[in-house]
This record gives sequence, C-alpha cells and structure tokens, in this order.
Amino acid sequence: MMVLLGAVAVMVAMIAYAAGYLTAHGLGRLVLLGGLALLPLAVSGAGVAVGVHESSETQFCMGCHEMERYGQSLFVDNPNALAAVHYQKRLISRDSTCFSCHTDYALFGDAKAKLNGLRHVWVHYFGTVPPEPRLYQPYPNYNCLHCHNDARGYLEGGPHRELQAELRSGARSCLTCHDVAHDLEGVKAQNFWLPERQRP
Repeated sequence: MMVLLGAVAVMVAMIAYAAGYLTAHGLGRLVLLGGLALLPLAVSGAGVAVGVHESSETQFCMGCHEMERYGQSLFVDNPNALAAVHYQKRLISRDSTCFSCHTDYALFGDAKAKLNGLRHVWVHYFGTVPPEPRLYQPYPNYNCLHCHNDARGYLEGGPHRELQAELRSGARSCLTCHDVAHDLEGVKAQNFWLPERQRP
C-alpha cells in the first residue's frame, strides 16, 4: 500500500511539474486527459487487489463477532476437530486458515468465495444474522483432496485406500467420517490446547 501511495505521489508531482509544458501542446493535453482517466482506475484497481488479499486472511474473517466462536475453535484441544488439527499442526497457513478450507478449488473458486463473502458482509450490516451459519452447498471433497490427495498419511490410511474411488467421485463425503469441523462444544467448555510453555 505504501508503494502504491508513493507511486501516486511521484506521478502527481511529475504531472504538476510538467503541466505547463504538456498543456502547451495538443499531444500533451491528450497525455493529461489519459492520465486523468487512468490514475483513478489504477488506484481503484490497486485498492481492490489489496482488499481481495486482506479478505483472505484469518484476522479478517474473525473481525465479525458472529465468527468469534469459530476462531476460538482453532484452539480447541480435540484431535478430531478438523479446524483445530489443521491450525495447530500447521497443516495450512495460519494467516489464511479460513480461506484455505472455505474457498472452492474449482476454476472460479476464489471469485465465488469472495462473492459469498460479500453476501456475509451484507447480512452482517443490513440483514438478520442466522443463529448458526450454514454452507451454501454440501462441502465438496475436492476441497480436502486439493491438499490431501497425494499426502502419505491420506494414501496409507486404511479406510482411505478402500474408498479412493468413492471419495474422488464425491459419492462418499469426507465428512461422513471426519464429521467435526469446528468443535463449538469444546469452545463452550473452554477446552483449549496450550503449548507446554503456556500451561500453568
């Protein structure tokens, strides 16, 4: 963002310095007119790019109070809770924990996730927030298989070997067995994992 602001400042200074010269010539006036149109587009585009990047970060997702329990579920001491295991074992980036699992890895997955996110923001400010958020569609296996498909633990896991075809085709959901995504009961009970150095 600082680089962008610096570039805009340099561009404005150059235009201000050369404005007298540019306005004296027809081509110069066209350059100024083009700059007048392109500068807002460039700034808007850069702003959107920064917003898209920041909206993929875990802290952005946790910015809404509706998601607070889900953020806390990352720290629950439950080896069967998917969010907690992936976060605590650093199987995914902690900076993009939510986005890593809740984006769709199909062709337009990122765009679809961002549009769904805009719907959440709209409901947060202007709608009625449901007591429990729900997925827009059943959770697709390929979101899991995107990372686990060639992982040794997955490939050598007994049940996975026998169910490969069903899991890949989506005939059987990964969530049939791995059915605790966020352990909200553990959050309610304050059953949190703490590294050894933080234990009382």
